Amino acid sequence: MKTIPYEDKFSLTTLDLMKSLLSNDGVVIYPTDTLYGIGGNFCSPAVIDKIDGIKKRASSPYSVIVPNLVMLEGLVNYIPDIFFKFYRLLLPGKFTFIFSASSSINPVLLKGSNKIGIRIPQIPGILDLVAKLGFPLITTSVNFSGEKPLNDPTQILKEFSNLQSQNSVDIFIDKGVLPESSGSTILDITEEPIRCIRKGEDFYRIEELGIPII
Repeated sequence: MKTIPYEDKFSLTTLDLMKSLLSNDGVVIYPTDTLYGIGGNFCSPAVIDKIDGIKKRASSPYSVIVPNLVMLEGLVNYIPDIFFKFYRLLLPGKFTFIFSASSSINPVLLKGSNKIGIRIPQIPGILDLVAKLGFPLITTSVNFSGEKPLNDPTQILKEFSNLQSQNSVDIFIDKGVLPESSGSTILDITEEPIRCIRKGEDFYRIEELGIPII
């Protein structure tokens, strides 16, 4: 696993390396505005399998990071009107929104679900990277399934450096120790009223909007 300091992520050499690896089923650990995430090309079933192996997780689908509405539109069946209010007032931010997934997505990528989780985190460097890659980036916490997410680079390197080669992490973008976090707030906007799946970071901002949520 190659470690790259966050501030060096857009050097020409680093960008070429990341684009090459991630376009060829590579896996990256990277910082978000809540936790460190594990990701790769969402459009690749091989990457889904690899991250399943890394996390020792199989049944649950993964959310993805998109940098803009253009990429979002290609992944969802439709965009509910309420999302545009969230987009204007809350994003980028510490939220995951659950949409009805586009029928054009390979069902293997969704693991049998008809929904998809979308993140637009407040960490511009990662949004810029996804825009340059041109495909949605899987986002899931850095941990083995059922265990506490890891936010300390020393611990991450200790736990994930010696994985078997078929499930290895290729790149670690190191932004130092991140603050403790309860993760993103998850809202299912396919239902009315909107359903809160998890009260995570910045849930109070949802309450301040006065939108009915169960």
